Amino acid sequence: MKIIQLNTYDIDGGAARAAYRLHRGLIEIGQKSRLLTTSKRSRDETVSLLSPQPRTGESDSDYLSLIQKHYISANRTPLSNTLFSLPYPGLDLTQLQDILAADIINLHWIAHFQSPVTLKKLLDLGKPVVWTLHDMWAFTGGCHYASGCNQYQEDCTNCPQLAQDHYHLASAILKDKLDRLTHANLTIVTPSRWLAGLARNSRLFQHHRVEVIPYSLETNIFIPLGKATAKQRLGIAPDTMTLLAGAGDGNERRKGFSELLQALEICGEDDRWRDIVKTGRVTLLCFGNPNERLHSLDLPVVFLGRITSDEKLREIYSAADLFILPSLEDNLPNTLLESMSCGTPVIAFPVGGIPDIVENGVTGRILSTINPKEMAQAIIECAGDQALCWQMGKKSRQVMESNHALPVQAKHYLDLYRDLLENQSVEDGRAIFDVWGDVLVAPVPVELTRGANFERIFPLLVLESLRDELAGLREQLARTEGELEISRTVTGQTQAALSEARIELERTQKELGRVRGRVLAMETSKFWRFRSLWFQFKRALGLTTELD
Repeated sequence: MKIIQLNTYDIDGGAARAAYRLHRGLIEIGQKSRLLTTSKRSRDETVSLLSPQPRTGESDSDYLSLIQKHYISANRTPLSNTLFSLPYPGLDLTQLQDILAADIINLHWIAHFQSPVTLKKLLDLGKPVVWTLHDMWAFTGGCHYASGCNQYQEDCTNCPQLAQDHYHLASAILKDKLDRLTHANLTIVTPSRWLAGLARNSRLFQHHRVEVIPYSLETNIFIPLGKATAKQRLGIAPDTMTLLAGAGDGNERRKGFSELLQALEICGEDDRWRDIVKTGRVTLLCFGNPNERLHSLDLPVVFLGRITSDEKLREIYSAADLFILPSLEDNLPNTLLESMSCGTPVIAFPVGGIPDIVENGVTGRILSTINPKEMAQAIIECAGDQALCWQMGKKSRQVMESNHALPVQAKHYLDLYRDLLENQSVEDGRAIFDVWGDVLVAPVPVELTRGANFERIFPLLVLESLRDELAGLREQLARTEGELEISRTVTGQTQAALSEARIELERTQKELGRVRGRVLAMETSKFWRFRSLWFQFKRALGLTTELD
């Protein structure tokens, strides 16, 4: 079977690792799988890099980037700092040889890669399409995690993650998805029952088939090492109770590092805990980019940085006695599977897909609520019973070997693919070419067509974002002029530094002039089409004359 996997990245990030593991698992069980991506870091020859065909001059892509920068990223509320992504533009893949030759197309995390327009083109090829969801973005108005909001079940109006949304951006994005994908022949797969429930309740996917197939991992790589040996390799005494935490970004609120910090501070109020800290018998390891506030804890904290080697990760997981996973909102973290596969039990809040995998008291501790005090109690209890930790770790490894090895997940997907192909009409979407490409880099056209709902507000979004960009450049210009003045007065100022400041000033002035020109062109050119209709549209939205 010829299977295409689509993911924005090949191995960078949790969703990418999950998609890549499925891809390798399918190859391992004898299937022809190819992963298409727009950002390749691996050297895998079964992964093809798709590059947007070069465009000359300024394009709508530049304006879309400004909207993402100003109207979204700089306009967030305290509710969430997790990604919120525009669905435009997308890459048109319908003429790629591998796409035309495929029996099945499996979408994954495709933000900044596919749009509702390009997805509809793929679906119109008539091939069975599976969409594996790694977060909520597919069925929302732009957020990747809704942070408790359920507006995606209706229309995404009054988005609580955008501080100001004059033009109802989130609602327009969801409407475009509904227009193009509501009746599409699309099968949804989620790694967790939690995400499956959200998808089934969403307005977009409420009538689609939704299946649950958990993630897998390389159980032949993530294997338990002797804890004493692993600790010694990291410079830790073998009898030290070693806690582990890790995240790509510990400052992302939903990762729960503030709650972890609170839990460890509460631990410090316990006499038993203070005793093992005082005698140097406990340490906290952190990998990735954890929250710097952990430095304030009254116990040794070792920051290991970003780890790119699976072998090094295996050593770290194996050295730990407990992996603490404080996520407040998550799908099915790869770190959970990796830790358990290395024989290290997990303490976690009851969120997302974590309760699907961790059996309380058997393979770890699942807390009853999101409560730092309860987490602290679980840490203290487990730290005082290393025999229990060892037993839960042993059982964790058994569960990973039985249920989450690469071939296990791949076979579940293969069963789904076969079912979809068996129920496909003979005339629908069969492979057009009986070939399978080995192209490692392929240029593809950027599809700038947007859905009608987003298109209606696009000029307004562009103008507001350009004005924000102009204001930012003015501030930058003022700072540069101030720095230049200071440089002139500093004793011993070198001519080189002064020249550098002048160059920066000239560059900023040129950029300021360019943006001013873009704003003027936007306000006076044919871009506005029928100006009378433009003013009527603004009045209908209740906009102030400040924009006129």
